[in-house]
Amino acid sequence: MQKIHFLFPFLVLCLLFCSPEEEKGIIPGTKITGDPLADALLLGVLANPPCQMLTSENANTTLTIGEGQTSICSTQLVNGSIQVQTTAVYQLSATPGKQTLSSSRCNSTYFDFHITLKEGNSDLFSSGSPTQSQFTLESGKRYDLAPTGLVDSSLYQCQGRPVSSSITPYRINFRKL
Repeated sequence: MQKIHFLFPFLVLCLLFCSPEEEKGIIPGTKITGDPLADALLLGVLANPPCQMLTSENANTTLTIGEGQTSICSTQLVNGSIQVQTTAVYQLSATPGKQTLSSSRCNSTYFDFHITLKEGNSDLFSSGSPTQSQFTLESGKRYDLAPTGLVDSSLYQCQGRPVSSSITPYRINFRKL
């Protein structure tokens, strides 16, 4: 009986350390930094190119869309404008932003925050459309970006208390074909 007590810890150690090596990580087979969470974040950043942020400081300037892919993001309800370097066909895609109003005593309320690409008074493309679209954009022409959907959180209360607002940015992507 004492032999079994002696062998049992030895068998457990063999099973734990002698088993076939199992690769653990968020994305099996992919190791960049060695840390699974850091690798996932890095791959997420690489999958989505960085955005040119549209803010109240640069709302009056025209953002330039160059070669390759360009993305514009914002968490603010400010209009902007873009211009392309060369006349070409561009593939456009977009994801709406989200605004969440929350309070510890109430259910959260969610709003979509959309961006629309306009040519004059005509809407060309909106983040409300879930599909990708192709448009010929002309150099020298100005296209406007008009956001909609953000609400003033000070107009809302929960049981007489103010609510907090958190916003994830909209994203509109331009890719020259």
